[in-house]
Amino acid sequence: MIFERLAAFIEDIFELEEHFVTPSTRFEEDLGADLPDRIELSMLIEEEFDVLIDDEDLKRMQTVGDMVEYIRAHSDD
Repeated sequence: MIFERLAAFIEDIFELEEHFVTPSTRFEEDLGADLPDRIELSMLIEEEFDVLIDDEDLKRMQTVGDMVEYIRAHSDD
């Protein structure tokens, strides 16, 4: 459930085709999201999923799957 919501959210923000995002989609290489883009994305995700993402943890997240695991571990969903 978290992956599907996150993937749809990312696809909408980056104006991607539906089902483009997979757990192995890399933020920088596949989406072209550098660290400032990822910080902006994390702020939107924090609102969407009611979770706080630590800046150091964000730097370690390289894939959508990494972010799914972080949300799963830090949210009440």
